[in-house]
Amino acid sequence: MAATMAISLLCKSSFPAKLLLELGIREPICSSSVKFGSVFHRRRVGAITAAGSGENRPEKEEVPSWAKPNSDEPPPWARQEAQNESLKMEFPFYVYLLASAVTAIAAIGSVFEYVNQNPVFGVVYPDNILYAPLLGFFAITGIPSSAFLWFKSVEVANQEAEEQDRRDGFL
Repeated sequence: MAATMAISLLCKSSFPAKLLLELGIREPICSSSVKFGSVFHRRRVGAITAAGSGENRPEKEEVPSWAKPNSDEPPPWARQEAQNESLKMEFPFYVYLLASAVTAIAAIGSVFEYVNQNPVFGVVYPDNILYAPLLGFFAITGIPSSAFLWFKSVEVANQEAEEQDRRDGFL
């Protein structure tokens, strides 16, 4: 049954013959009969080729050097991407955004741990001499670091959006 349906889908012509001729495409070249239950359905099968595609063809087509087998030369679009990637290595914007969120949570958590006198990571207790400097370091450096990472993520996202707009032809 599946083979019969596949044949019928392949055989079905969705373009009228007149439109195919106007476009310079030959008519379907064969027809077949498919049986569904007790009813035969006739479908036309064809190869869509441009008119005169076999004629006036150059004897030898020029193959670019990068497309030849065993060629180590990258295609033109890969060369441009390799140049852009070698110039700068930058993380995607969501990495900066995630780092910003984690840093902000750690910095605010450090303030809450200091106020509630909870042990730092369950290791450094409030009576330890390193308790206040460690939490202070996390709080004082964490908030500005989080802000920097957030601004960096916005900057990278804007750069990626502009680059995509250039590729799409909007800029």
